[in-house]
Amino acid sequence: MTVANFPFWRVVPAEGFGPADGKYILPVTRPATVGPEGAAHVMGGSALGAVIDALELASEMPLLWANMQFLSPTQHAEELTISVEQCGGGRSIGQWQADISVNGRPTHRVSAAVGAREPSDHVQFAVMPDVLAPKDCAIKPPDHNGFDDNLIGQVERRVAHVDEAKGYEAAWTRSKAGFAIDAAWLGVVSDFFLGAHTSTHGGSSLDTTLRFIQASEPGWVLSVTEYGAFDRGAVHGSARHFSEDGKLLAISSQTGVLPRIPAAG
Repeated sequence: MTVANFPFWRVVPAEGFGPADGKYILPVTRPATVGPEGAAHVMGGSALGAVIDALELASEMPLLWANMQFLSPTQHAEELTISVEQCGGGRSIGQWQADISVNGRPTHRVSAAVGAREPSDHVQFAVMPDVLAPKDCAIKPPDHNGFDDNLIGQVERRVAHVDEAKGYEAAWTRSKAGFAIDAAWLGVVSDFFLGAHTSTHGGSSLDTTLRFIQASEPGWVLSVTEYGAFDRGAVHGSARHFSEDGKLLAISSQTGVLPRIPAAG
């Protein structure tokens, strides 16, 4: 088993550029990828984590939200080129945009906001459901393209509750390396949206949105996924992500294309 001890979504400034120039590279490593042998691609959550990292480095502000569109495949990519720039907003909250490409080919388009308006009170309305602790839950089996050394091998996942008739799943996720639960890691976790129902196994994402609320100490994250509908070959839904002590960490949503032929298991 190969567990990456360095966050596999971390970017570096592109050659000849500084952190403030908005030009970054994600060196693609095996832990950032999913997919079958010989056709691995960068998982959407890895790309989202990378662009969040780039946005926070360039702006020196925390993420508020980010929406990513998936434009084209990333099979066999050795690196992602990420360009970020501010396109609006003010001194406390900025509106940003980003583009990701592979060898000059656009692969992702991102809109986002960063910053904070202080002082402010924290009020949480969402309540974490009463579910079993991770140690008392069944292990969630990896999909058929999950391997010890790709992204699936970097996490532990346990199912707290599932009701496929209602399109509902509550599942715990934890980094095997003990990564901090920050905006970028929650971007990775949120992309397990497809897979919360057997009919979505083998599907592909069209977009993903993460609304970041707060970070947490390393540990388990409970993702409560609720599918709204399957329609026109697509699935629409959202999820809330909680720390073990019930703090709301993030809210995410996604639209994915259902597989033409349902995956087994």
